[in-house]
Amino acid sequence: MHDRLLEALLSVANVRLVAAYTDDQLGFPGSDSIQVFIPDLHLLSAARRAHYAYGTNNESTLIQVVAQLGKLKADAMQRGQGVVVFHIGDYLDLWRETLLPLSDPGIPDQIKDSHTDLVNLIEDPNLNTHFLLGNHDFDLYTLTAYNTWERRFFIPGDAPNAIVMHGDYFDWVEKEVPEELRDIAVYLFGESHEAGTAVLGEMQDLTHKYNLAQDYTNRIQLAAPAPLGAMQAGESAIGANYNLQTADNSVAGGLAFLDSACQECVNANTNSGTQLRMVIIGHTHHARIATKTMPDGKPFALVDTGAWIENCAEAANGTVFPNAQITALSANQVRIYQLDPKD
Repeated sequence: MHDRLLEALLSVANVRLVAAYTDDQLGFPGSDSIQVFIPDLHLLSAARRAHYAYGTNNESTLIQVVAQLGKLKADAMQRGQGVVVFHIGDYLDLWRETLLPLSDPGIPDQIKDSHTDLVNLIEDPNLNTHFLLGNHDFDLYTLTAYNTWERRFFIPGDAPNAIVMHGDYFDWVEKEVPEELRDIAVYLFGESHEAGTAVLGEMQDLTHKYNLAQDYTNRIQLAAPAPLGAMQAGESAIGANYNLQTADNSVAGGLAFLDSACQECVNANTNSGTQLRMVIIGHTHHARIATKTMPDGKPFALVDTGAWIENCAEAANGTVFPNAQITALSANQVRIYQLDPKD
């Protein structure tokens, strides 16, 4: 399925491989299914977008990419194969749209009305995108139309080895007393736990606290383009591992959240008997795969899916280009691609 996805992407974009990581014990051994992760979009209404010097990147390319995912899924179903699409969170940017998120319940539609082609594709029931809530659109959970959107997914469903989440939790870990995050951590990393009203309220409070402390006038996450490291052409042969961030060899910021993500999985595995060994996030707008060894000797990976907003570069002083990434997991290998418009 990696090859089929890559073929579909190459038909609408110039594709470069950012990173690849293989773990034979991830729980996705077959090549008859693929999980696809679309990271932060931060959509705004056209009127509000005019107030900012930055916004969602390469939307026309993104529309073509999502359309190709729909075709890929339909074709796969005919072959008895599966394509599962996730949106990592921060789909809508409520916090840049208004300083009072959901003071008007019509705000989500106000944003989406400026992106009808994209919205119709990504919210198409046939694509059946699984949506996560990010820190910029967390308040959506209070609306009936969005209250089924999640804060984390465990994959594969029968015996999960990976957790998919927006990633803002790890910002909280750096700023809050660990005891204050205990209930949230139990929910996020506990497969059998559901989020009650109290936990959702705590998460909303922390989201508001974090966002109110930020100035989004000129940026959301990145003061400088995110360094990705050397990329290779999408048409080139892809080995088992490529451009991994490790303690011995990393770009600036390449190890962010790695230790915290690993420790949370260790805690969950110890307390609940799970076997988590990968965390898939967005939020930072820095596409990368960072790896380390868990205390039990097994490999651990933090997969940061990147964004479709703000900028990146191969090296700190290299050519700058818009973040436009997509991540795919199949046959126990995860890949991150950078997608640039065709000339």
